[in-house]
Amino acid sequence: MVMPKMFSVPDTPAYDVNRNQNHIPRGSNPVVDLSLNSTLTDPIQIINNNLTIMYNEMIGGAASAIDFMGQPYREGDEPHGFSSGGSSERGSHTAIHVWVGDPNNEYHEDMGNFYSSGRDPLFYCHHANVDRMWTIWKDLPASYSKEFTDPDFLNSAFMFYDEEKNLVRITVVDALDHKKMGYEYEHSHIPWIDYRPQQKLVPANFESLSKKAQTAKKLFPLKALNNTVRVIVPKPAKGKADETLVVENIVTDNTKLVKFDGFINDEDDKPEEVDRAEYAGSYTQLPHRVKAKQSTGNLYLNLKELYENINIADDDDSVVVTINGDAVNINGIKIIPRVN
Repeated sequence: MVMPKMFSVPDTPAYDVNRNQNHIPRGSNPVVDLSLNSTLTDPIQIINNNLTIMYNEMIGGAASAIDFMGQPYREGDEPHGFSSGGSSERGSHTAIHVWVGDPNNEYHEDMGNFYSSGRDPLFYCHHANVDRMWTIWKDLPASYSKEFTDPDFLNSAFMFYDEEKNLVRITVVDALDHKKMGYEYEHSHIPWIDYRPQQKLVPANFESLSKKAQTAKKLFPLKALNNTVRVIVPKPAKGKADETLVVENIVTDNTKLVKFDGFINDEDDKPEEVDRAEYAGSYTQLPHRVKAKQSTGNLYLNLKELYENINIADDDDSVVVTINGDAVNINGIKIIPRVN
């Protein structure tokens, strides 16, 4: 969970001056903060947050292949917002970009903005690890299929120059099996794989929580999320149902870093600590250059395992959703039965 020291040596091929200087290992090794919580200083809490985030995006929050890989994006579609990306893409992937990029640059170059990320040699190691996360996910036991059969996906094609400068056409199906391309990933210990939050013994007191919350009708549309909001959201079914939280029509400024976290029935009110049963997931957007100034999309967070973690009461027909963050407009929120 640290930047490898090979990237910290000036005047070497792995060095890039446009990095957050506070995160470069010089004597000490600053711990990567995947939660992007600038107020945290305790490395143990940061590590616990990291393990929880990784478990959530790889296992706990993924209930289908689309949850992990992201929504379809077809020819003719309007550009998607970051919310349509897969759990890993909008989570740890984006967090590393932000953590490495230089906040002293107006647009957080190099890694902190999409247009400039490829200038940093660390980018290529980072994305090799993103690909590695995909191979790990595919081998994790699950109750759902991890295969895509949609021909629009499998037959999508990209043009590259090969090692002899010949233009070649490669389809997605050509590259799905990394072993056929001649490489494998070295096995290593994965500490987050068993980091499911401990189940709460006593359900939250919904009546008490609801006194500090608003109804969705009163709260939305929310023109500017600022720090913390709490909203009462009805459930389609009582208790531990297989349901999905939908944060609707998230409108973001494409030039800004956007981050917010979601919690369900959170009595502790410790937004900097995501290593808890109540943590539902996060939304993170990296600044990026596109024609449109704003992006709009929905965020889907699966709640089935979370309901088990918080030991939600069997007769609860509503929950209190807490959202912490800023720099985003939200037009609605609801809970629906999970759709595969």
